[in-house]
Amino acid sequence: MALLGTPRGLRSVVLPVGLVAFTLALLALYRAIGSNGNFLQSISMINGGRPDGAGAHRDHRPTNTHPPPKYKPTPTYLAPSVTDPFPLLTTPTATPPPIPEYNVPRPGLHREYGLSYMPPLFIGFTRQWPMLIQCVVGYLTAGWPPESIFVVENTGVQDSNAEGRLSLQNPFYLNHATLRKLGVNIIQTPVLLSFSQMQNFFLSTAHARSWPYYFYSHQDVLVFSFEDGPDTIKRPGDRDWFFYDEQDEADIMRPATAGRDGYRTIYENCLRELNRTLENEKRWAFRWFQYDHLTLVNRAALDAVGGWDSLMPYYGSDCDMNARLEMDGWTMRHRRVGIINDVSTVLENIAALYRDPNISPKFVDPNPIPKVEETPKEDKEPPEEEQTESPKDAHKEDKVDKGNNGDKPTQQQQRQRWDEKTKSTYGMGVAKAVEYFRELVNVGNDMGAHKYRDENNARNSWQSSQHGGAGEPYYYNAEGFSKSFWILAEAGREVFRQKWGHRDCDLVEGTALKLEDQWRVEQDWGDETASS
Repeated sequence: MALLGTPRGLRSVVLPVGLVAFTLALLALYRAIGSNGNFLQSISMINGGRPDGAGAHRDHRPTNTHPPPKYKPTPTYLAPSVTDPFPLLTTPTATPPPIPEYNVPRPGLHREYGLSYMPPLFIGFTRQWPMLIQCVVGYLTAGWPPESIFVVENTGVQDSNAEGRLSLQNPFYLNHATLRKLGVNIIQTPVLLSFSQMQNFFLSTAHARSWPYYFYSHQDVLVFSFEDGPDTIKRPGDRDWFFYDEQDEADIMRPATAGRDGYRTIYENCLRELNRTLENEKRWAFRWFQYDHLTLVNRAALDAVGGWDSLMPYYGSDCDMNARLEMDGWTMRHRRVGIINDVSTVLENIAALYRDPNISPKFVDPNPIPKVEETPKEDKEPPEEEQTESPKDAHKEDKVDKGNNGDKPTQQQQRQRWDEKTKSTYGMGVAKAVEYFRELVNVGNDMGAHKYRDENNARNSWQSSQHGGAGEPYYYNAEGFSKSFWILAEAGREVFRQKWGHRDCDLVEGTALKLEDQWRVEQDWGDETASS
């Protein structure tokens, strides 16, 4: 701009000279950078040359004169640190052991029951990895094909688990590598969902993949097939079974033993149940195999009533859904397909589900109730629930589990012993494996009873068994998460009460309400709570 108005001859000289000077300055700058590594450090930079720290957790204490906050007292008791219950798969090159050969699903089994696709099994997960891995391995070793199992990671931590950025003590920890070794699928929700929202996520996924029918399971279950034939034990979560006729009852309640003609795994029984339901009923919604711990879903039924009510996040949402379905003429029945235990504890070593002869099945409580200190007595016996092995068995296990130097064997030694033992076990036939199975079932029954101890007040204690993860991505205080859960659960119950004008779950049996009465009726109970 300064050259404007100057004679043309002068401009013709100044411009080339200026260009040459600018080029020399650039060359000098380049040579200075290359010859002096500290050159850039001498240049002032934004934020003093430091990262802006937008993602860092720094202590931004207020500089005002307000008094500091009053903190809650430190908890006097925390659950013990969790350990991975499946150590065999913790090394990168490890592979899972073989499942019992009589539970290996036949290829294309779904086609034998008139199904054009393999119905998926959704297992939702939010927190507590030990419970999930036990649930998944339980289904696999009972004969459910891994390719049809879809673990739905509903943690809200984005890709933190997929990238291995969370630790085992973090409640939201999920080991993608282990699940891939097992051959199961993983689907990640975009954000943390409530129970009812996750049910609608299952429904949405079924639509996107053209699955008219699907199964879903809770993660706090341990399942078995009827390997030992008839099972007459009534477990805490069982309901009264529905049978179409006497022949149907006999067929379900007197199943064949593993290795004999007519034996069916829990997976095959589920396929058979879907086939039979399609043949017998047109307007059906759910088939419950121990209430909703394992459920078969008809997608069309949920579509007909508008899906799950997302404004009832947890408790009450099932009462609402079941009532709307029944009001609209859809059936729900309790059917039996296998042994299902509703549990709050974890096997000490999940390899026991593979019938590992080196392991004596026993369980541990991830969040035990604190014990009151007592004066020790010499003759005092341990509580019955802790007597999971006899002294003789413990001595025998010690002999097996010690290495040449008296130390615990390495994982490679354990794997070699497993290979040798399984070969000999299979060589002895099915009887040996079924004998081990009986021991597993007894432990599973004890686990179910343990969950329903203390008048059912300890059923959900397992959800608070992990407290770590501070400083990790998407960290959330474990105690705060638990309290928030129950606040939302109670809010959902209130939504139910306001929606139907009724406080109890018996909307169909105890009222004359119809589907179109939602949000249109006055409350049917007294005014004792009207002031609130």
